[in-house]
Amino acid sequence: MTERIGIIGAMEEEVTTLIAALEDRAEQTIGRVVYHTGKLGGKDVVVAKCGVGKVNAALTAAEMIRTFFATVLINTGVAGALEGSLSPEDAVIATDLVQHDYDTSPLGDEPGFVSGPETVRFPTDPAVTQAAVDAARALGMRVLQGTVASGDQFISSQAQKERIKRLFGAYACEMEGAAIAHACYLFGVKCAVIRTISDRADGEAQIDFPTFATHAAALNAEIVKRVVASL
Repeated sequence: MTERIGIIGAMEEEVTTLIAALEDRAEQTIGRVVYHTGKLGGKDVVVAKCGVGKVNAALTAAEMIRTFFATVLINTGVAGALEGSLSPEDAVIATDLVQHDYDTSPLGDEPGFVSGPETVRFPTDPAVTQAAVDAARALGMRVLQGTVASGDQFISSQAQKERIKRLFGAYACEMEGAAIAHACYLFGVKCAVIRTISDRADGEAQIDFPTFATHAAALNAEIVKRVVASL
């Protein structure tokens, strides 16, 4: 049994350079997801494009843990800025994650409260998170650490943005990280969520996203390479 570091991105541009960098690469398709195994920075890894959204992300995370024996999962990708000081190509490294669209508050629960795990916030691993912070700073990037909010929505209005900030104090929003952290929480696996800002999650988000997403994803991949090498 070979223990591996799992790396998950939602979109092609978030994993392409990582897959290309693998040594001794092999592929295995499970469902409709292609899992690429090999060496990255001398470490055994498995890399996959999960597709957009929380269900895709959670299924891929579970497969990496159960089939590929991943003991650390790293979610790489881009995100929308909720914190006003953030700009495209800044980095947000999650200390914890919430599901901003999970809401049973009419039943008396706190917004984002997930029954079963009985929590709102899913933590990341402090050591792997710190390695990501160090890697981003070494690349000259501006870095914030804090809460990242996930949901099955592309956030592109000021009202949506303000709601998520008010309820969760989140710095950035995206569509997969909390689902991966949720899976890791259930399986007892270390987790890190590394995001580079592609847009400001406001009325201009749909314009900014295609402009900055590819380069932001490439920056994030460089952070991930450095983190993997350090583990």
